[in-house]
Amino acid sequence: MATQTVGTADRYVGETKRQLRDGFGVYKYPNSFFTYEGEWVKGKKHGHGKLLMKDGTYYEGEFFHGEIDGHGFRKFANGNTYSGQFSKGEMNGHGVMTCPDGSRYEGEFDHNQREGHGVLSDTDGGVYEGSFHKNKRHGPGSQTYSGGERYEGDFVRDIRQGHGELRYPDGTIYEGQWRSDMFNGEGTMIHASGMVYEGMWINGKPEVEATKIVVIGEQSIDVTQGTAFSVQVELRDDEDKVVSENGREIQVSAAVRYYAPTQGTTLFDLVEDMEETPFSTPFGYEVVSYPLTDMDQLPPDYDVKPSPKPSYLIAEQTIHEAGSDAASDVGHDGTSSQHRSRSPSEAPLPEETPLPPPPNTCRSEAGGLFFKDLFLPGAPPMYRPFILMDEMDKEKGGKGGKKSRNPSAIKAAESATSTQNLEVKLESKLSTLGKHNEGKFARPGDYVIMVHDVTTPPFLGRSLQPAFITVKVAPPKHKGGGAAPGKKKSSHKHP
Repeated sequence: MATQTVGTADRYVGETKRQLRDGFGVYKYPNSFFTYEGEWVKGKKHGHGKLLMKDGTYYEGEFFHGEIDGHGFRKFANGNTYSGQFSKGEMNGHGVMTCPDGSRYEGEFDHNQREGHGVLSDTDGGVYEGSFHKNKRHGPGSQTYSGGERYEGDFVRDIRQGHGELRYPDGTIYEGQWRSDMFNGEGTMIHASGMVYEGMWINGKPEVEATKIVVIGEQSIDVTQGTAFSVQVELRDDEDKVVSENGREIQVSAAVRYYAPTQGTTLFDLVEDMEETPFSTPFGYEVVSYPLTDMDQLPPDYDVKPSPKPSYLIAEQTIHEAGSDAASDVGHDGTSSQHRSRSPSEAPLPEETPLPPPPNTCRSEAGGLFFKDLFLPGAPPMYRPFILMDEMDKEKGGKGGKKSRNPSAIKAAESATSTQNLEVKLESKLSTLGKHNEGKFARPGDYVIMVHDVTTPPFLGRSLQPAFITVKVAPPKHKGGGAAPGKKKSSHKHP
């Protein structure tokens, strides 16, 4: 029978064969929600066609014996679109789904859900590639985040769980167990700073975490001028237990007590813009930085001899300044310094001794560090804390009183000093004595040694509490007792 075009209750317009829709035709369903236009075979949608819905959504693609089956394109009411394989009216097989917000999934589908291997691109730039189950990341996969982090490992119901590795843009790497999207279980973190933590993690944090630096031994040590000392520290938690951390960067530095001029005086106004900002200590007073070095940094003109009783936190090595009668009882020619006189032809010491560089930072090993043979050199040129204290002491001494480093005495002396005379003397001191340092040894007095966590960037965003100890420098003793010949014993307690 020849093919003809007919209308059936205004619902079908198209070709028929043997009273059946066959060929191309348009059919409006009785419920008026669906309309199909496309190919027919023996009364069924078969071949290429387009099924339109009244809400504006549609499917266009292959039909097989009345069912959506094969490759097609589907537009959903929420704006999502899908292009890929269909089976019995559902998304099945490989396909690509895009969303109005810009997210995109390409991979396997099963019964309208992401299932199997696929790639999901988020709106913020994140990309996941791996296994899916029931629309969620599940099984092995890799996730790249918008911030640059990359995770490769196991997922369970859309969260990281199992074993995985996370790499940060700064170079930090964590590899180990995960649970509830956090580090949980055995794991190792190699931090960008160089620090390494290996052990148990609980909810994203180490099971045992160091919180402070602790100095081992005495908290106040006595050394002789020109003598080295050592400092041993441990990294401990809040329960004062040693935490076996490796690679945390620790720095040791020195400071001297700061005596502030009385506010409102000319001395205060004169130095206000010149002084570095003092910082507090646990000893109840403020300090300013002072040079610190170690044996490895000292220039060749320092004579190093071992201390008779070496141990940590006490003097370990004695540094003898070459040609100085204040540093050794015995000269380089083997004669006693008490009987050895300087010949007129001997050259004087240079006006300025270059300061050696500070000690290198150290990395922790199993939660411990040892700073060996630290040394306090002479003050640098223009070291104002000493210059100012000297001037205040001189003014006090000029009034007939005894020199004192007592803060109240200094303030009283300053108040009693002629403003004009003090200005002249201070300016003269800064322009003359301030140009040179005080030699190779720190002057006798009290100093503060500080041990700081300088791990950069800070491990897990937090630095350890620093440690502080005091070092009391005394003048060297010579044969017969007392201070060095030709030198008066200082009565000052603080530099």
